[in-house]
Amino acid sequence: MARTADPHMRTRILDAADRLLARHGFRRMTIAGVAAEAGVGKGSVYLHFESKEDVALSCIDRMAAGVAEQLEALSAQPGDAASRLREMLRARVLVRFDYARRHAPSIDEKLAVMRQAMLDRRSTHFGEEAALLARAIDEGRRAGTLGGPLEPGPAAAALVNATNALLPYSLSVRELGKRDELARRLDDVIEVLLSGLRPVRPARAVSPNRSRRSS
Repeated sequence: MARTADPHMRTRILDAADRLLARHGFRRMTIAGVAAEAGVGKGSVYLHFESKEDVALSCIDRMAAGVAEQLEALSAQPGDAASRLREMLRARVLVRFDYARRHAPSIDEKLAVMRQAMLDRRSTHFGEEAALLARAIDEGRRAGTLGGPLEPGPAAAALVNATNALLPYSLSVRELGKRDELARRLDDVIEVLLSGLRPVRPARAVSPNRSRRSS
């Protein structure tokens, strides 16, 4: 949790921490190392963050905030709701993938040390993303381009839960190196998911005369 309101210094420190996490991993990252990388004193780091764990969690929070901002921007794009929803689902997975691939050395280390804190943060982040997806689904339902048996809230939660299987923490280090393959798998999953949100079209009645002619 941040202790001061200096956003520029906070950003500078988090940028430095991100570089060290990518370069050395979580275990080898130290507050002194973050301070040196940022070109500030250790005291400046402690004015903004309580501990090394707080720095790393704040890096994740910042990445997740970037995901939410991208989803917000995509939801405002022109086009039908299904197309916007597809791009939003792709973004929530691939932005995380690109971030995690840079930090592959630190993923397991962070999970080992901060597993519960990371799970708690993820729950909050996923809830925010589900709310944005629900809004897009609601817009599509009102426009008649989306349907399905679930209301927007439960439908959005289902989309989040389903695509979570392709998030970086569910992948091996080897799989983190195969972005194109992940993108193809993601597109397949999204297509299946969105098929359940297509509006049901009433069956066209067959006239008795047509039925007799075809028999």
